[in-house]
Amino acid sequence: MTTRAILPRALRPGDTVAVVAPSGKVDPERLASGIEMLRSWGYFAVAMPSTESGRGYLAGPSDEANGAELASCFADSRFAGILCARGGYGAMRVLPHIDWSVVRGNPKLLLGYSDITALHMAIRREAGLATFHGSMIARQGDEPALHPWTAAGLRAALASTKPLGAIRSPEDGPRPVVITPGSATGPLAGGNLTLVASLIGTPWQLDARGCVLLLEDVNEAPYRIDRMLTQLLLSGALSDVAGIVFGDSPTCDRPADDPRTMPLATVLRDRLGPLGVPVVYGFPCGHTPFRATLPMGVDVTLDVAGGTLTVLQPACV
Repeated sequence: MTTRAILPRALRPGDTVAVVAPSGKVDPERLASGIEMLRSWGYFAVAMPSTESGRGYLAGPSDEANGAELASCFADSRFAGILCARGGYGAMRVLPHIDWSVVRGNPKLLLGYSDITALHMAIRREAGLATFHGSMIARQGDEPALHPWTAAGLRAALASTKPLGAIRSPEDGPRPVVITPGSATGPLAGGNLTLVASLIGTPWQLDARGCVLLLEDVNEAPYRIDRMLTQLLLSGALSDVAGIVFGDSPTCDRPADDPRTMPLATVLRDRLGPLGVPVVYGFPCGHTPFRATLPMGVDVTLDVAGGTLTVLQPACV
């Protein structure tokens, strides 16, 4: 999908944001810590009802309620943006229960990653709106706090009305690995590989034609990464992709003491190399402490040799 994205308004000091939980059940202490971080940046945050209850591994009272809540946050003039509390699983269950006409009529900033990929892809399809793939409010795993590089990038991205420019790994971050050399330019699409593969065959499936495709995952063995990439290849979803940036996914790599499987880079070369497009592995985003905040639907240039992703256009107005 190469049409120009609709841009949300950037956050301003004193703005109020809604914190929603369309996926997994939220830990209240982690949520409180994230809301305090937002307050320290000059924003007010309202934790919506979905963050306060759950059903096993799902947040909120029901899929229908979560969908209605999300639409109401877009419609509510109090909220300048919508920030997701956490990932997990559940966002794709919510998609049929969102009033997309409300989203189209009230474009706003939305932030999240992992399972929130379902919302990124659906919002781009349904409303043409740019969204942010980046750190959520209830921090990942057992992180005591966001890495300073991650926090600085998130804070800047939410408030900027200028192109974010070149993004590269910090000195203490992952070292990108060349899978296929080259450079590519196009709108950024995709997100978490499991969600991208799971949405194939639905109304919100991947449209990566002419796009730089972002993929990443967590706790998926190399053979499962192979299976999901193969599904995308067999479906034709990768036929016209311009380039691929695969985020740092250390928990998806081969255990050092297991000779029976392949390193993740080998899997990526085998599955993605034949596409003949630039591919890099280990970009600082996704399920790693080094999480760049990336605008989905906005033009970027991938430079494999430099390990950089350069955001060419503003992501907010």
